[in-house]
Parts: sequence; C-alpha cells; structure tokens
Amino acid sequence: MCKYSSICSRCQYEIQVFAEQQNMNDVNVKIATDCPNVQPIARIPISLDAIYEMTVPKEKSKFYNLLDLQHLKEGCTLYDNVMNAIGKNLGRYYELA
Repeated sequence: MCKYSSICSRCQYEIQVFAEQQNMNDVNVKIATDCPNVQPIARIPISLDAIYEMTVPKEKSKFYNLLDLQHLKEGCTLYDNVMNAIGKNLGRYYELA
C-alpha cells in the first residue's frame, strides 16, 4: 500500500490518497480529505486499472471522467495526487513481484 499526501493548490485542504495494488493491474484507491468538494468521491470505493490509468491521456482516464462528473477539473490537484500514488504503488508492487 502507498500513502500519498499533499495540499491542494485550489482549496488548500490536505488530500491523502491510499493506493493498494490487488494484482498486476487492479488498484483500490481511497481518498481522505476535509475538502467539501471532494467528499462525494471520497465516500465511494474506487477500483481502477492502474496501468491503463497511467498510460492513457487524462481525458480518457476513468478517474478523470469521475472528477468531471463532480466538476472538480478546474484547478483541483486530486487527479495528479491519485496518479502519483498509483505510480509509486505500481513501482513498489513490481519491485516485489
């Protein structure tokens, strides 16, 4: 499991992302923050194909489209935080595999 923490440049709330690799592709992501804009996303379980998310353009990303539904694209650093957590977690997973 990888824990990634940062401060959002838009709202100045701390965002913590927990990424746990389930197998070579699947990753479960949990988000913890006090930001009221992110709460709808933080409450739901998020399961992604880590390799797909890391390799496609952001506009084709499943997670980016989820942010779009919540109107969080403009200035919110949540997408970048989650991608950083997934990338670090993938690196650790493949080092151990």
